[in-house]
Amino acid sequence: MTRKTRNEIFIHAILIILVIVLAFPVFFALVTSTLSFQESYEYPPKLIPGNQFMSNLKDAWERVNIGRLFFNSTLISVVVAVVKTILALMAAFAYTHFRFRGQGLLFSLCMTNSGSYFQD
Repeated sequence: MTRKTRNEIFIHAILIILVIVLAFPVFFALVTSTLSFQESYEYPPKLIPGNQFMSNLKDAWERVNIGRLFFNSTLISVVVAVVKTILALMAAFAYTHFRFRGQGLLFSLCMTNSGSYFQD
């Protein structure tokens, strides 16, 4: 086994472990959502899904009014996506049809911003 192969196996093993560690809370939340109230507080916690998912979903939907929250989130997401697309189209038109001082710098800043993780 070559050194490169050993390094690749080591890196992949670390990545697999990290994926398992990072995905476990999501898995645990999904499993807990299928348990009854009493089962969700048992120790040690269960890692096998229960059969209460639909009743828990119905109860949460009625208590918190998830329908309204879902509608609000969808509306805001669609409006933001449309406005950002329109602004990006106008900026692209300006970059391709006009020449102005600082165009390269401004274009670089826009490209850097579009690749950042800190967008709204």
